[in-house]
Amino acid sequence: MEKRYLIKEVANKFCISTNKLRFYEKKGLIKPKRDIENNYRYYTESDLIKLQAILLYRLLNMSINDIKNIITDENSSNMLDHFNKQWKAVNDEIHKMSLIRDSLEDIMDAFYDTENINIHKKIHSSIKNMGRIYEVKENWQDRWDFNNWAKTYDKSVKMNTGSNNIYSKYEEILDMVYNIAVKNINEDGKILDIGVGTGNLSKRFLETNYNNIIGLDQSREMLNVAKNKFPKLKLRLGEFLKIPFENNTFDIIVSTYAFHHLNEDEKAIAIREMLRVLKENGKIVIGDLMFENEQSKIEVYKNLSNEQISEIEDEYYSNIELLKKEFNKYNKKFNDYRIDSLIFIIEVE
Repeated sequence: MEKRYLIKEVANKFCISTNKLRFYEKKGLIKPKRDIENNYRYYTESDLIKLQAILLYRLLNMSINDIKNIITDENSSNMLDHFNKQWKAVNDEIHKMSLIRDSLEDIMDAFYDTENINIHKKIHSSIKNMGRIYEVKENWQDRWDFNNWAKTYDKSVKMNTGSNNIYSKYEEILDMVYNIAVKNINEDGKILDIGVGTGNLSKRFLETNYNNIIGLDQSREMLNVAKNKFPKLKLRLGEFLKIPFENNTFDIIVSTYAFHHLNEDEKAIAIREMLRVLKENGKIVIGDLMFENEQSKIEVYKNLSNEQISEIEDEYYSNIELLKKEFNKYNKKFNDYRIDSLIFIIEVE
């Protein structure tokens, strides 16, 4: 006969209140049976296993509704949606708290600065700057709908879609970024591929035994395609503005055809984020759509049709001159390599 546990026994076993058990029952998470003779609730071994799972999920601060969906749905993809949702909420909160911490440290430092005679002005300035950065981080949106593009992305690249033929040297650019990245790095070096997409750049590292690589992308569907193509590739949901890793984690950061989806304010924050997770002697290599400066942009535009210009204006091609100034703020060495009129590779050390 299956062993039965009364509500007080279960509460004592898991060190929780009977009210909490009744709450989980009310929400439909657990469904204890009733004894026919005395109408007492009783729990079975399977109920206890389910309750243990519920309590573990609550430790992850997951909502009751999400937990209910997880324990009633055996579809791994649907379950992953719930964990990704909670992971994003946690990552967002970490970045918010980090900004607040930095602002508080800035303010406290101001109190020790004997030359600072207007402490209130400094406080207001620090908080205002924190708010501006937070707003930029929170307001980025995928205007290009990469989730819907994911399944046809590789085909689009091969067909070199678009009026500017930006994918005409796609394989060459990925090869160059890879070769620059692995120069003077051991195979066990930690590598982050931001905007991993369908994994075509990461593939080059995996094929040459650089297995300590993680692909990061804000599109779940892109990650799904990449995982199907490269099962051994470690993948994470994330973006340039909120990189979900600790300080000084990576030896190399690479990215191709992704940085141009950030405007100038966002690029500045992304640079700060990349340098935060990069080791002191690490390297950043980015292959993307760029102009040398504003004057070169004007010169390039003279040879383009209205359709080509419109296609460029729909995105945020980088200004190398501005990128160099931004990286110089952090005393970084900056090199750029021109591929064609619209595509460059930058190397930062």
